[in-house]
Amino acid sequence: MSQTSLTLSQRIVDELEARYSYSPDELKGWVESGRGQEALEALVFFTSPQEFPGVLERLLGELDRDFSGAEPGVQRSSLQFLVDLALAIRSFLPMWNLADASRHGQAALDDSQIQGELDRVLDTLGRWESEAPQIAREAVAERRKEAEARLKAEGVAGNAGAMAGELVGYSLREYVGHMGEAFDESNLARLSRMRAAGETITELGNDYAAFLLYCMYLGGSFVTTNPPLIDIAWAADPDHWTPIVDDIIAGNPDADEAALARLATMEVVLSNMRLLRPIFLLTGGKKGYVSLQVNPKKHGDSQAMVADALAIHQELTGRLDGGVPNVVFKLPGTLAGLVACRELTGRGIGVNITVNFGIFQQVRFAQAIAEGEALVSYLTEMNGRLAYPVRDEMVSKAESGELKEHGIDIDRAREAAAWSGVAVVKRLHGLLCEKGYDLGRVRPLVASLRVYREQGYRELPSAFPDITEDAGVSVVTVF
Repeated sequence: MSQTSLTLSQRIVDELEARYSYSPDELKGWVESGRGQEALEALVFFTSPQEFPGVLERLLGELDRDFSGAEPGVQRSSLQFLVDLALAIRSFLPMWNLADASRHGQAALDDSQIQGELDRVLDTLGRWESEAPQIAREAVAERRKEAEARLKAEGVAGNAGAMAGELVGYSLREYVGHMGEAFDESNLARLSRMRAAGETITELGNDYAAFLLYCMYLGGSFVTTNPPLIDIAWAADPDHWTPIVDDIIAGNPDADEAALARLATMEVVLSNMRLLRPIFLLTGGKKGYVSLQVNPKKHGDSQAMVADALAIHQELTGRLDGGVPNVVFKLPGTLAGLVACRELTGRGIGVNITVNFGIFQQVRFAQAIAEGEALVSYLTEMNGRLAYPVRDEMVSKAESGELKEHGIDIDRAREAAAWSGVAVVKRLHGLLCEKGYDLGRVRPLVASLRVYREQGYRELPSAFPDITEDAGVSVVTVF
């Protein structure tokens, strides 16, 4: 390991140790003052399995003692925290720390112990709902609104409002139960559990700048952002982001549109970075990254992209109080991108290579990343953006009869095109292994997924070959 990598790793270790050193006496104050996420992270990520039951019992006792006589704002914050804690315990999140046998050995909590702690939280939640019914009803309505926004963003078939109502139910306890069933039924969560069990290396990512927490419940530990996704995140949760954007505009009266957009982007990126921060720290900087796109209008200017990334990296370091930013910078798979890649990874700053379709691009960037100093970088293969142009060309040739001698009709042409991205990923994975590259640092990533349900795709092994047939690659990002 180079001196740069050692320095980065030590900074991460130092921050992790600081997070472990919180005092349980602080937790109740955090919850009641609206810092519930901070308290939740301390409990789930930065408390040892041996200490967790005792710390949780003490916190619940202190909160329960004062809940009935507390101000409505405190009751609201406490209920919000308890619901979020129940969801966290019920989800994949304990696998990062509390249930991680590779970290804690036999001291790691097993399923029955986790269920016991969840039951304790749910019992308290049930009492609080009875003691503050109006606040509980308001909290249920908020969860229903959030669920509807997420379902709409996912493009579900049917009435998103009705589906959200069914998911949330009529009480907070019911909501936690329904969400737990959704976690259990998710094939994405199954993929994450396989990774935790050592059956695959595939990490789950969120190809979307909003609703990251739900992806994390399923085991996700990576997120992509870019200008369109930032806009979607704002549209999905305007109650949260509009006041933040208003403050940015008011605080920067002389800024032009580009500068304001950059400032807004930074807030969304930081929000996602902070959610993933515990995973980043616990894995020593191997996971928990946000992919941030540099100015796409400068895609042909390597030095402009480097300058942009360095400025953002410095700003993020300051916003994280000197911590190593859990961010990688998205660069195009072009000559300018290759120059920028070498410059940034040489400084220990990770990258995510995009607009990336073929082995001729992938291998050159893999070499540059391997020779660099960054802890982690990604090689994105944009499967769907490759498959659709290939499909259009092959279908056109099938219609004209050019492929008849090969026995390829229109349906076979469509099916073949759906395999194109998968073929590149499999070949890339094999080449990286042949060259001895560390797949923990040079990480192939599958993105730009497509769903194949139409005529001509019936022979595919699934409607999602970019997931099912690429399982085993380092990362798969799902919208």
